[in-house]
Amino acid sequence: MPTLKQLSIALGLLTSDHSPVPNEDGWQNYVWRVVAAQECLAVEGGYCVLVQDKWDWKRPQYYRFSFRSDPKTNSVTSRVTLRNEDTEDGDQVCVVASFLNAAGQEVGVFFANWRALPGRSYSREAPIWLTTDVSEITTVAVGTKQCDVKATADAQNFYRIRLELKQR
Repeated sequence: MPTLKQLSIALGLLTSDHSPVPNEDGWQNYVWRVVAAQECLAVEGGYCVLVQDKWDWKRPQYYRFSFRSDPKTNSVTSRVTLRNEDTEDGDQVCVVASFLNAAGQEVGVFFANWRALPGRSYSREAPIWLTTDVSEITTVAVGTKQCDVKATADAQNFYRIRLELKQR
């Protein structure tokens, strides 16, 4: 009989957008939202809000992913907001953003493994510097999952991809 965690992963994956590049890159058990980079739900402080969703389908636990690009420094700053309305349950949340060009090739990657404390909400930002022009970004694939504190395989995957992209 499957565990609750296995059922949760299976249900989440059923609702996931198809995202071939991140899946080929080795990100396991992430639920993906794939959005055109210009399809902002809102613009807040220069950040394009791309995705607002739950990281845990069975609890009131939400994330928001936003980004802004700076052509002068050829950088992309990602902003992640974690809003945990469950006052009893905290989670470790992994968030991946794969920045793709028009050919569907990955030109940048963002990864975070942050703690969402019960009943708390907060935002964090992190920049990356690309080796290709930021104007080439046409699509962003955002993946989330509950993960453990170390998330060693995910962190190693991020560092491998980052090295391949020569990203700082």
